Amino acid sequence: MPTEMNSTDFLNTIENLCTENGKLQAIIESSTIGIIEINNEGVLVSANPSFYQMLSIHPRDKTAGNVAEIFSSEELKEDLKTLLTGPNEIMVKGFHVRGGINHSGKMKYLEIKFSRVPVKDRMFIIGMVKDKTDILRALKNREEYISSLLNIIRELKVDNRDTVYHIASLVELRDNTTGDHLKRVESYTRKLGYQYMYAFRDRDKRLTESFVEDMAVSSVLHDIGKVGISDTILLKPGKLTEGEYKSIKEHTIIAGEALKEFKGKKDILAMGREIATSHHEKWNGTGYPGKLKEYEIPLSARIVALCDTYDALTTRRPYKEPFSHEKAVEIITEERGISFDPDIVDLFLRIHHEFNDIRVRYED
Repeated sequence: MPTEMNSTDFLNTIENLCTENGKLQAIIESSTIGIIEINNEGVLVSANPSFYQMLSIHPRDKTAGNVAEIFSSEELKEDLKTLLTGPNEIMVKGFHVRGGINHSGKMKYLEIKFSRVPVKDRMFIIGMVKDKTDILRALKNREEYISSLLNIIRELKVDNRDTVYHIASLVELRDNTTGDHLKRVESYTRKLGYQYMYAFRDRDKRLTESFVEDMAVSSVLHDIGKVGISDTILLKPGKLTEGEYKSIKEHTIIAGEALKEFKGKKDILAMGREIATSHHEKWNGTGYPGKLKEYEIPLSARIVALCDTYDALTTRRPYKEPFSHEKAVEIITEERGISFDPDIVDLFLRIHHEFNDIRVRYED
């Protein structure tokens, strides 16, 4: 299996492995990271197969070439001279390059960490090359998504349930389980929201029927940011890797950015932004994206968090079978004061059988 090494690991092994019958060469040859060696004149002395694959070139085409020419950067010549003689031992640069000997291939974005290495009485530079094309494309797609979403919102003049559902359905186009999920979460939110209003309207003057109805409608926007997440991650049937989980958590930030111009307003989209941004925050402050805790979390997001969790627990997903209603109630009860507002859990426990009725109704 190919061995991936960061620059520190690589440099630390050079002295020990050079005398061990070509072991260093085997590591370099099999690494999935491009590894290049540059002499003090800026000439590419050697490179491993991964580097040539990244550039779609044959070793004989460029082995003796100047790296500044390979990366079409006159500035790189001076940067490498500075690295060889200056105080810094490491330099990181990014390059947009086209593969192939005639630069006729696909455009790629390569990031290179250059490290100065003394070998006997001479200085060499080792470069660790990573292909960051997909990351750059994802960022560009995210910006395009946010721009497109804002244009849709402005064109639709969103001000009622139908137009809010139209926006939320953007997620449904990619995940056919989303439609009923949105309707169930809206129903759960309305049910729990009214219970909260009856219990606490004396202490919170915001708690009116209009407020609860707006919250129920806005709840369907809770996952709108997932349109900016890759299908391979969003619809993955197995367990997410750490990197994939980190990526999917960004749906809260994407939604916040897309709806940021509505922050502070008193309308459906302003509440939708609160919910979309904060419905993964936890009562004890360990949630994301802002690690808000307790009453720092907007009321709308605290209520939708429980409703969304109940629905996630009791429905089939690509990566799990559904839990029973009873098991979902047990899990939510255990998270009282941890993930969820204790008051909201207590209200849920009074009416949890009505959640089950809603769930069953949508199964029919």
